[in-house]
Amino acid sequence: MDFFEAQEQARKRTKWLVLWFVLAVIGVVVAVDALIFFVVGGGEAVGILIPASIATAGVILASSGFKSMQLNGGGEVVAKDLGGRQVMPGSTDFEEKRLLNIVEEMAIASGIPVPKVFLMDNEEGVNAFAAGTEPSNAVIGVTRGCLQRLSREELAGVIAHEFSHILNGDMRLNMRLMGMVFGLLVLSIIGRGMVELLRYQSLSSRRSSNKEGGSIVLALFLVGIGLIVIGSLGVFFGRMIQAAVSRQREFLADASAVQFTRNPDGISGALKKIGGLSIGSKIKSPKASEASHMFFSSGGMFSFGLATHPPLEVRIKKIEQSWDGKFSDSQLKSVAESHAKRGEKSQKGAFDALPGVAMIGALAEMGAESRRSVETGEKIHRALAPKLKAASHDRGESQALIFGLLLAKDEALISSEISFLRESAGEEATALALKWQEEVRGLHSARKIALIDLALPTLRGLSESEYRRFLEITRWLIASDREVNLFEFMIQRVIERHLVSHFERRGFGKIRYTKFSKLLNEANLLVSTIAEIGAGNEAEAVAAYEAGTEGWIGEFEKQGTTSLSDLDEVLNRFDQASPMVKKELLVSCGKAAARDGDLSNREAELLRSIADAIGCPVPPFVDGLEETRN
Repeated sequence: MDFFEAQEQARKRTKWLVLWFVLAVIGVVVAVDALIFFVVGGGEAVGILIPASIATAGVILASSGFKSMQLNGGGEVVAKDLGGRQVMPGSTDFEEKRLLNIVEEMAIASGIPVPKVFLMDNEEGVNAFAAGTEPSNAVIGVTRGCLQRLSREELAGVIAHEFSHILNGDMRLNMRLMGMVFGLLVLSIIGRGMVELLRYQSLSSRRSSNKEGGSIVLALFLVGIGLIVIGSLGVFFGRMIQAAVSRQREFLADASAVQFTRNPDGISGALKKIGGLSIGSKIKSPKASEASHMFFSSGGMFSFGLATHPPLEVRIKKIEQSWDGKFSDSQLKSVAESHAKRGEKSQKGAFDALPGVAMIGALAEMGAESRRSVETGEKIHRALAPKLKAASHDRGESQALIFGLLLAKDEALISSEISFLRESAGEEATALALKWQEEVRGLHSARKIALIDLALPTLRGLSESEYRRFLEITRWLIASDREVNLFEFMIQRVIERHLVSHFERRGFGKIRYTKFSKLLNEANLLVSTIAEIGAGNEAEAVAAYEAGTEGWIGEFEKQGTTSLSDLDEVLNRFDQASPMVKKELLVSCGKAAARDGDLSNREAELLRSIADAIGCPVPPFVDGLEETRN
């Protein structure tokens, strides 16, 4: 299954999720009515049932709605609820640095922005999760037990499993499910809270020997017990929905992780260590039950026989058929154990663009897991100069790095841009931008896009006022050229898309176009643009356009007739298209770009930028490490 098919299936499963939730709400309401009917009696209960039903349904729906709105803030909300703290880019702690490197390598190989990484310091079990409404606001969370007990290969297997959930659409589905499940759990949560409160109130009531106070405490106790009993049915329905959605997706994520890392021993080794550890994958956070379906392995919560994850033995057997059934022992590292490791050496030379012929063959499986490999991410990540990686992790230099990518190459234009930068960002930022412009000028497209991906977690850490200033500067740099500089525009749009999602707390995008025929005019403009970028003359551009639009009824449009606002509107519409419609567009653009048998850096940059701008992570188009130049 490829990325687009998995996303499409996840979108369709959402409809069933809503249906299950409605049935669960009805089930809880009926249970409340039955309890009232039994306690109060038939005749007197009639007048109570309707308001009680409305109140019960109202509490559940309001709680689900509130939680869903809260979750629109992205995966960071979940991570903090579970007691996580962000691992800052550039951390010098060995274990944290190893974790960040793995996440960055996998993000680059996947073609998605590097997610924020959170560490649950107080969790000793081996577990992890991915959370977010879309890749732009995704986070990866891991327990301290993961860092302390897993080898690099095992940790990579766990992280690859979580990346699969991001790519396959499971993460967004899980966020929706978390909002719904909270509504079903809320009655039980309220009941437990009231009973917990009773522990303190009963002590003070005994000291004061206030009979009236004691009666209130007893009433609260009875109400709390009643809510727990009624809420237990909601908990049951919630667990049932979590299990129905989660179990099969875990098998898919395990298989995808093996394909992604090309190392089955990594993820199977992690699962064996969970089985051999007394604490296993247990999560102690009180919020863990709401997010149990998100974890790498069962969080140890009581599930009424409806586990959200398949048994460890079954998962390991599917990965390693010859497994002897023995779990692995897991010991803490010795105190002050040396972390002297082989340094990551920068690999000189740029990557080869994927040849056009190979590119055409890859288009048929665009989005397939076989095109994604952590090895590609490792190569690109290690090939970046240490000073560039350090700049992407620094609050100030990451902004200057982006400015450097957007600065004009024309001497007549750059002088006004330099003056604006000095006035808006300061002398030091301007000098850095010029420095980074020179550094990245000859880099391959895969590296340029990787730098942007690496900088995004740092840029998400800007203050609100810094974010507004950063956007204003990047927009001005685009407009200052007084012409359609497509690459600069696409890069700026990609950056803005991911930052807007974080700073402006935008939630789920709505799909409005499910048929490619509804967006033919928009597709025509994009394919025409791609065809012209790699062509030497108009005849070649027309031939490339025809290769990309085979079977369409359209006409080649010269890039000179296209404005930035036109492109922005086209990308916005495709951003609201279904996954399979997006795939058809990208395949057409790819065929147009590869028609001449070669895929230049510029074409590769634009293809990946278009894909990212419409919410489709596409792996880097690279095929080696030999020396090449733009």
